[in-house]
Amino acid sequence: MLTTIQQLSEMLQELLEEDAKRIGRESGFIQRERKLNGASFAQSLVFGWQANPEASLEDLCQSAQVCGVAISPQGLQERLNSEQANEFLYQLLMRGMSYLVTAGGIRGDLLERFSGVYIQDSSKIERPSLFEQCWRGNRAGQSTLKLQTLLDYQHGQLELKLASGRQHDSPLQTIDLPAGSLRLADVGYFKVEVFEQLNQQGVWWLSRLPARAGIWSGDKVIHTATWLAQQAVKAVDQVVELTAQRLTCRLIAVPVPKTVAQERRKRVRQDAKDRPHSHLKPETLALCKWTVVVTNLDHTQLTPDEALALLRLRWQIELLFKLWKQDLSVNAWRSQLPHQILSEVYAKLLLALIQHWLLLLGCWHNERRSLVKAAHALRKHAFHLLAAFSDLETLHRALLRILPALARCSLQKRKARPATFQLLARASP
Repeated sequence: MLTTIQQLSEMLQELLEEDAKRIGRESGFIQRERKLNGASFAQSLVFGWQANPEASLEDLCQSAQVCGVAISPQGLQERLNSEQANEFLYQLLMRGMSYLVTAGGIRGDLLERFSGVYIQDSSKIERPSLFEQCWRGNRAGQSTLKLQTLLDYQHGQLELKLASGRQHDSPLQTIDLPAGSLRLADVGYFKVEVFEQLNQQGVWWLSRLPARAGIWSGDKVIHTATWLAQQAVKAVDQVVELTAQRLTCRLIAVPVPKTVAQERRKRVRQDAKDRPHSHLKPETLALCKWTVVVTNLDHTQLTPDEALALLRLRWQIELLFKLWKQDLSVNAWRSQLPHQILSEVYAKLLLALIQHWLLLLGCWHNERRSLVKAAHALRKHAFHLLAAFSDLETLHRALLRILPALARCSLQKRKARPATFQLLARASP
């Protein structure tokens, strides 16, 4: 069921007014009710940083003033730099993730074959080592927060989990997906048990094949590069059995241009250098000249060109991470105070979630949408939205004026590097 602007207005009011006040008290952040309560504090940070992701304490005091709160930069810093503020903003972020906001529209491309297209990936935020105990990194003394993200590209629904950077992606992946949907994920999520469970649930999946996954040939498993070299065709499209578990699936392999293969070998060698105890096999380098895709969709359901177009769709979640980091600065801060930094990270992640909701209702139905342009347009209205939170009807009217304008934030067609909407259109029958 699609979310309406009226419903979104009510959700925002509930999250940033009622939930924020309640969690502010329950977390111990608010000891006595004053004008600076959980709601005014959260709203000042979220929309202050939306207006300017690099806002100073003085700038944030101005956004607090819009909420009717007079506070000095020193007073605001004292509130930000506390364990209670960390706990309050973390709990509010978790509460925000429990809300369901969906959008979408009538599609005319190959995505309409699926009930949903779920893209899974993660991104990391490196932080001061003080937080190593709660968000551990891969190395001693390192603190890393991992954003485990699932995006339904068709309807825009976003699921976000926080984990320590030390945790591997595979155990954190979401498997409970609706029947008839398509699941796209990178090789870090490649796990035979997961694919078997998705098969049982009636979920379609498509993935790149990691170099470590071998193919059955006769009575033994051989490296994929070796198996491909034995094929008598330029491009491969056939049913195979993978790994020791003998996962039956369809394998599509196409050769890539020499320049692409060279760039891949360069990255593989660099990755090997970054991991001193790893051993780089010649077969892994040989595999760089191929794009290899495995799926449970047969040739009557998906052509090789369509499979490659869908594989490219996975980069949309990388663009979402880029939007959060470059335009909202979720991985940057002005302070050197650890708890203030953590408060800023949580508040900006809450901002990223709320901004995503606004983009869903503003421009997600536009297949040519530019999230970057739309986010920049939203930034101009940050204080307008902040001032509107005093009344539900006022907030609703503000969103009715602001959100429809985002639909005009579109990408142009490109010849050299076609946009996603062009690739999907080309692959459609």
